[in-house]
Parts: sequence; C-alpha cells; structure tokens
Amino acid sequence: MNISHDTSATNSSLVQPKSYSSVKVTKAAQIIAIVIGSGALFLGALDFSINVNLPLFRSDLGETLVSVQLIIIMYHGARSGMGFIAGGISDRFGIKWPLGAGIILYTIAVGLISLQDSLNPIVLLRIPQGIGVAILFTLAPALVSRAVGQDHKGLALGVTLGSMGLGTLAGTLVGGYLGQEIGWPAIFWARIPISIALLLTLVFALNGTLAKPVENRETQSFDLYGSIVLFATLFIFVLSVSLARVEGWLSPLPITLFWVTIILGWLFSIARKRKQFTILPDGLSSFPGFKSGALSNLLLTIASFVMWFLFPFYVADVMGRSVFTLGALLALMAGMNFAGAAIAGWLSDQIGDRTVTFTGAVITSIGLVFIGSGGANPTMTYILTATTVIGLGFGIHQAAVYALTLRKVPSQHSGVTSAALTVSQTIGTVISIAIMTSIINWRLSIPETSFVEAYKFAHFIVALVAIIAGLIVIKPKTGRV
Repeated sequence: MNISHDTSATNSSLVQPKSYSSVKVTKAAQIIAIVIGSGALFLGALDFSINVNLPLFRSDLGETLVSVQLIIIMYHGARSGMGFIAGGISDRFGIKWPLGAGIILYTIAVGLISLQDSLNPIVLLRIPQGIGVAILFTLAPALVSRAVGQDHKGLALGVTLGSMGLGTLAGTLVGGYLGQEIGWPAIFWARIPISIALLLTLVFALNGTLAKPVENRETQSFDLYGSIVLFATLFIFVLSVSLARVEGWLSPLPITLFWVTIILGWLFSIARKRKQFTILPDGLSSFPGFKSGALSNLLLTIASFVMWFLFPFYVADVMGRSVFTLGALLALMAGMNFAGAAIAGWLSDQIGDRTVTFTGAVITSIGLVFIGSGGANPTMTYILTATTVIGLGFGIHQAAVYALTLRKVPSQHSGVTSAALTVSQTIGTVISIAIMTSIINWRLSIPETSFVEAYKFAHFIVALVAIIAGLIVIKPKTGRV
C-alpha cells in the first residue's frame, strides 16, 4: 500500500488541512462531544470490575491465580497495540464511525464473554474487548480536544477524564456487588445497556463538523502495513513484560518475545525513516508538550498503579480487612480521581498545564509515601487520608497532562496524539505490575524481611518515580505550555 508522506506537522509554514479550531463549533456540539467522550471513558473504566472479581474467576473456572491473569495480560496487550491505529484512522476519516466501531466491538466482546464457562475463550475474547477499549480511550479525549478551543480545553478534558474516575468507582463497587451476588458474568452483560445508549447517542447526536474528517485529510491513504507492524510490536512487548513477571525475567519465552519486539521495532523505525510507514506523522514529538506529557503520563502510571495490585494485599493480609473494605477504599480513590480531574482541568486553563501537572505528581508522591509508611497496624483514618491524597493527586495529574499534551496539537493529529497518552498509560500499567512485583519478591527473598518492609521499600521507589514524572514537565520558559 503506497502511502504519501505527511509533512504537515513538521513545518508550520506549509499548507495544512483546515483544523477544527478554524471552524466554528457550537456550544451545543461541544456539550455533546463532552457527553459522548465522558460516556466512552466511563464505559471503558468499568473494566476495573475485573480486578475485584479475579478470585471469582479463579474459583468458578477452576484455574490458578497465575492462569487467570491471562485475562488481564491479553487485554492490555490489545489495548497497547490498537491505540495508534485508532488515532491514525480518526485523523484521516473522522472520529464518529471509528468510535462507533469501537463501541460495537466492545459490546459484542463483553456479551460473548458473559456466556463463557472456561478460561481459554475468555482470554481470546479479551483481545477484541481490549481493541474496543483502546478505541474508546483514544478517541474520547481526541473528540473533546477537537471540539473545544485552547482557552477552555483544560476544563473540558478535566470533566471528560473525570468520568474515568466515576467508571472506576462504579466498576469497583457495583462490579464487586454484581460478582458476589449474581456471578462474574454479570460484570460483563451489565455493560451492554450502557454501550447501546452510548452508541445511539453517538449515531444520532454527533453530527456536523465534528462528525467529519478534517478537510482534505480523508483523501489520504491509510498506512495499513505500518499499523500492523506497530500493533504487533506493542502487543508482543506487553506480552513479554507480563509473561516475564509470571515465568521469570530470564525464562525462554519472555526473552524470545523481547527479541521479537526489538526486531519489529527496528523494522518499523527503518520503514518510517524511508517514508514507507506513516501511521505516526512526522514531527509528532515536536508538538508542544508531547514528549514531556507522554513520558510524565507513563511514569506516573508506573508509580500509582501499585494501588491496584499491591495495596489490596496490604489491606487483606496486613490490616486483616474484608473485601468490602478494600472495595470502599478503592472506590474512595476513584472518587477523588474524579474530583482531582475536574479541579485540575479548570486550574490548567488559569495557571498553566505544566504547573498543575507537577503539582498533581507531587501530591501523588506524598500519598504514596504515606500509604507505604503505615506499618503493620495503621489506623483506618490514616489509610483513608493516604488513599484520598493519592486519588486526588492522580486525578489532578491526569487531567493536566492531557491538557498539556493536547492543548496545542493540530486538530488533524489529535487522534494519534491522544493515542500516545493511551498507549503510555497501558504500557505503564504493565511495567508497574511487572517491575514492582519483582522488587517485592526480591526484598522478600532477603532473610527476616517482612512484607510490610518490602511494601514500604517499593512505595518509596514509586514515590521517587512520581516526583520524576512531575519534574520532567517543568520548563524554564514562561507561558502556559
């Protein structure tokens, strides 16, 4: 497939396709875009119900804790590989129909998963579900970014991203209840009505400028071969890291997959330099805030995701609390994510994206130090406070870093730019689980080291990572971004 080279992102003096910022978007259309974007992120975030129901999968399917983790591994692999493809398609052909396809694929996948009674088909169906979620998480922020001008983009993105916190909260509380009272299939089929409502809203409410491609972009061919290679590279990388955690970093399968990733990445890089692969536009890394925003997003995800796979063991094994208590604490964190995102969106428009992004990272770091220093007998007030701080900090950082990365990007590249944030978050999740689990196991291998001590050590490390995530967005120049 012969693809023309797109140089519009590298030289502002060249003639560029008309962007949405130069076309009037009505207030009603902006509200519709925010509603649809928020709904898409809410729907995708409901998958956090998986985390609280893993024990049910293990017992009902007769599997081990290691084997049921394939449900998560394949999902994240598909998410990481599809982000840039979804962004590239939307940048050329518009957001409406790719987003609709993502909703349909997601809905079919969760419906079929709810009908299964064995692990293997569930694992396979998690691939199309992950592809669907990647489309939702990529195109929802891109849609809002295209709909809203620079001066109010922070607030709009903050409100939209806050819906992820609400989805996480609902997935944790409602998903936990449905799994316990009805069974794990309920956490999948219960999403179908929400998916249908979102799809109908998209089809009938999103019209006009926002439903169309940026002018002149739809005539450009799509880089199919580059998309396939990029998908395979990211998918296999996520599998290699995930399997290294399960089977060991020096095991043959993870090492083989690492080498395959390196080879595919090298081939993609060579083909891109020769203008054969154009799924990633030239000059992508030169967009204001892109490099620092994507890297900060990756690092803070690595730091904060310990709350989803280490904190549950601390609550259950050290504090001796119930699953309900754990669910309530995670729901509190998710609720504070929503509050933090809403506040940060408005603040970013007022005092600048970088300042707010840095502040969110520092607050998250402080919370991680507190939660890691609770010791063997922490009070519930102490844990509630620390959880609140972490949730607030992450929400602030997430909204601000999206505003930083998307605020000044040309509208014709908002899809692939949003994809960079989606992919960095997915890869950060996988790296966090793999590396921090390995660090915990290493510390526990030292004689007379308790889980509490290893837990504290790991949290001090991720607190430092969170600080670095904030420092890299600091820029000596004045100005918003």
